Amino acid sequence: MNEVNKSEFWDNLYKINSVGWDLKTPTPAFIDLLKSEYFADKSKMLITGCGYGYDAIAAAKNNFNVTAVDFSETAIQFAQSLAKKENVKINFIVEDFFSLNDNHLNSYEIIFDYVTYCAIDPSRRKEYADKIYQLLKPHGVFAIILFPIEKRIGGPPFAVDVEEAANLFSEKLELVISTSEINSIKPRKGRELLQIYKKTNGKKS
Repeated sequence: MNEVNKSEFWDNLYKINSVGWDLKTPTPAFIDLLKSEYFADKSKMLITGCGYGYDAIAAAKNNFNVTAVDFSETAIQFAQSLAKKENVKINFIVEDFFSLNDNHLNSYEIIFDYVTYCAIDPSRRKEYADKIYQLLKPHGVFAIILFPIEKRIGGPPFAVDVEEAANLFSEKLELVISTSEINSIKPRKGRELLQIYKKTNGKKS
């Protein structure tokens, strides 16, 4: 279990191209979100576990001010090269999400997560939710596509329980929407769900 807390574990998976979670394209549901009311009038965005950077690049092309973080140096190097080819500016960071320093606190109007929550050690999920809260600006939104929603042992990816996730994030954030009616790729239909949370005046009302 401890191996998922180490950058070497993830970097090796990218080096050997064992990245089954990678879609090789922007996440379809995220493309929809970029043009949605939930992201309207917001600019500064953080993408957690950005991998090869497809979502970050899509957001930058839609005029968002994007910071993207990943544990893997190999993934970030690929993402930087791709962003250069696509002629977009993105602040890529090779860093453990949990270690983002005080410069990032209360900084982001949007935080997006797809397949990061399921990759971390499940014992750190509350810590993850707390970190999301700390990084969001007041009135900021956290959008997460929960996947894989199923009951099984082992990982990564570790199985996701919707009720558990909602309870964790709702401790400090306000749940705005929870829906499975999203543009999922065929193999993941029925096993993922979009939730959007809001940070209300710096506190949960």
